[in-house]
Amino acid sequence: CVQSRTRDAPRATLAPRAHSASFAPRELRVAFVAAAPRAVRCRAVAREDEEDEDEDGPETELGDAFFGEGFDDADDGEEDGEEEEDDVVEVLPYIGGELLVADPPGHKSGYVAIIGRPNAGKSTLMNDLVGLKLSIVTYKPQTTRHRILGIVSEDDYQMVLLDTPGVMKEEFNKLDGLMLKSVRNSMANADVMFYIVDAARDPYAAWEGLAPAKKKMKKVPTALILNKCDMVGDRERIMELIEYFKAQDGIDAVLPISALNSTGTDNVKKWALEHLPLGPTMYPKDAISEHPERFFIAEIIREKIFMQYKQEVPYSTQVWIESHKEREPPKKDLILAKVFVERQSQIGIIVGQGGSAMKKLSSNSRSDIEKFLGRPVFLDIQVKVRDGWRQDEASLEDLGLDDPNRLEAPSM
Repeated sequence: CVQSRTRDAPRATLAPRAHSASFAPRELRVAFVAAAPRAVRCRAVAREDEEDEDEDGPETELGDAFFGEGFDDADDGEEDGEEEEDDVVEVLPYIGGELLVADPPGHKSGYVAIIGRPNAGKSTLMNDLVGLKLSIVTYKPQTTRHRILGIVSEDDYQMVLLDTPGVMKEEFNKLDGLMLKSVRNSMANADVMFYIVDAARDPYAAWEGLAPAKKKMKKVPTALILNKCDMVGDRERIMELIEYFKAQDGIDAVLPISALNSTGTDNVKKWALEHLPLGPTMYPKDAISEHPERFFIAEIIREKIFMQYKQEVPYSTQVWIESHKEREPPKKDLILAKVFVERQSQIGIIVGQGGSAMKKLSSNSRSDIEKFLGRPVFLDIQVKVRDGWRQDEASLEDLGLDDPNRLEAPSM
């Protein structure tokens, strides 16, 4: 896992791959962790969809920077979910040590899924809540491909945020199907759900566009987040939207915010914490994500590709970190990255005339990678062709699209 640190702080340590935390139903998380010795905690790992009991949380005034106080929770809505067969439950040892100390009475923990259409502001919201840029953000839709996990911890709680790919009305390739599967998996394991809608860009259609995801709606505390309210500017219009979404089935509260300006996001965090269940610490308290550094390095390069190149090229690329050799300063770390494209003709676009486009991509990527790692790097980017990888399930798996924490190199 990646740990929170400053530039002068010690290097982050990565959790062993076998110890990467998986989803676990609420009761199993509490039971197994409470029964395990303090030094070596255990977690139950399951893919079952639990039937939650109704939980009446305290009424909360959702004061916000747009209109002041007075936005109360709507009545709890109920949604009948489809029962699924339980998978086999196994117990995995988790990370022991000083960072996983005994939790105080009343400690809360759980998963908070952020669901929305492309470009609704999901990644911007998670980055704001975590206090660090974990998810890449561009103006282009479908930038996020994986479920990105961010962790917010204090002594009395641990909130695990799940930033998900944008929900699309239809699937155009195998990659789209894999991303929607990631969304549904996050929803199935959420303890708190946030649906986020762009208030400035046809929010009613955006809500209807979430239909593929809402089919799997769980009966957990759920809030509708009206994002980009600063771009609406009309108080009556925002009030109209609030009343409309409060009347929707399964929505317990409506929270108007501007994630980009960090306006109203404190209310989002407050609401989530009030509705988190009682539970144990699942990650070291100083961890901010479970993903390895290589994953974030690849995402930084992919972000620069989305920002630099036009039309279909960014969507046809996937980045893999072939190697990362760490060296003691003043020597630079050595990073070899491979950019996979779908067609031979796209290599020339990525490289550019005389290598100009590649030089720009490398420079912009290296700058952000050095900020992320806190030390200088030498970055070598190579371009390879993997014909039609977005339509090929074997290629999706080989390139790590099914597992963002995968370390095995893809076959060439």
